[in-house]
Amino acid sequence: MSIKNKAKNKLAKHARKIAFKVLKPFLPYILTIGLIFFLICTIIDAVFIQEVQTDSSDLPEEQAQVKEMCIEKSEYLNTCNNLIGNISTNYLLDVDSRETDKLVEWSHLYSIMAFHNMTNGEKINKNLLEKVSKEFESTFIYEPNTVRIETISTDENGNEVVSIREENHYILIESNSIIGHYKYHYEEKVIQNNNSKTIGKVFIAEELIGEKYERLKEYLKSKLMIKEDDLNTDIQIIIQAANGYYEGKENIAWLQADASNANIIQDSSTIIPKGKLIWPIPGYTSISSHFGMRVHPITGAYKLHTGTDVSAPIGARFVAMADGTVIEAGYNNVYGNMVMIDHGEGIVTLYAHGSEILVKINQVVKKNQAVLKVGSTGYSTGPHAHFEIRINGKLVNPENYFKRGGI
Repeated sequence: MSIKNKAKNKLAKHARKIAFKVLKPFLPYILTIGLIFFLICTIIDAVFIQEVQTDSSDLPEEQAQVKEMCIEKSEYLNTCNNLIGNISTNYLLDVDSRETDKLVEWSHLYSIMAFHNMTNGEKINKNLLEKVSKEFESTFIYEPNTVRIETISTDENGNEVVSIREENHYILIESNSIIGHYKYHYEEKVIQNNNSKTIGKVFIAEELIGEKYERLKEYLKSKLMIKEDDLNTDIQIIIQAANGYYEGKENIAWLQADASNANIIQDSSTIIPKGKLIWPIPGYTSISSHFGMRVHPITGAYKLHTGTDVSAPIGARFVAMADGTVIEAGYNNVYGNMVMIDHGEGIVTLYAHGSEILVKINQVVKKNQAVLKVGSTGYSTGPHAHFEIRINGKLVNPENYFKRGGI
């Protein structure tokens, strides 16, 4: 080795020693700054997802307009290719609302556009929305189903009388959406309940055909060139945008409450302590639609109405029925602007179709605090107040906890 190279090596070693001595006192600060930078990146990602789903009141006008376009487009995508057998229909018809967790949400579209913007610098606008949405048209296929109900009673002479009635509705047999391609399996069963017997098809299971999120995965790979290693994370960010937050796993249980009889508590009047809940629509007590089976006012299908509707004008206040924590505050295709509150002990209340959301996710609220203004968003025929109560994920009749009319 030449003298010149030896001198260079010696100087380099000496420089490294000096640099280490200079930086050594600052190493804890450098590590702290690096950790803070990592946390800031994580928070920014969480804020991005939170902002996608919450109400539009804090959004700039241009972003609010894009959100409204996404809402309108998602409603179209969920109804544009639906079939009853070979006959087209523009409605979601399943008697148990099995479509709920398979729908394209507006925030899915918004998030995908945000990925376009970050990847290619494309502007988030109507043109990009049209480009994205044409790849995610949903298909829901139904078949008619007749349920036969036989009820045994006794006439005034003590003779046994059998009365028979039939109820016609639709069941979902296949779906293909941003969530995946599914088939739904049913069995003909006889269910005995005291003096009545119900004969009809009962849901058994859903079968995933192919891979979950398959269409979304292919889109991210082919259109946005997302690397295989990043696909699962990016898919979950898009899917979880519909819930307002990202936990690295699906979190749709809050809206999956199955409307089948097995998930309804028939007699729940003694489960919640008397006086725990207050009437959620102060000043308005006229019930326009009760909890239970009914003909849906939009679809015409005979299906379960999972809550109670009260006649009230736009802008009237929903109030929290009890102290609790807000676990959902955002827009849903079915419920429109909606709020869900966890009151502990497995009790959750839901307020829907609002015109304006007044609370945010994770906010602690007090009994009688205003949480939502009455409106007519989502699947709604006009302004009204819809509310629900669930106990350990099961539906209950809200009217069991109030005097008639909420008085």
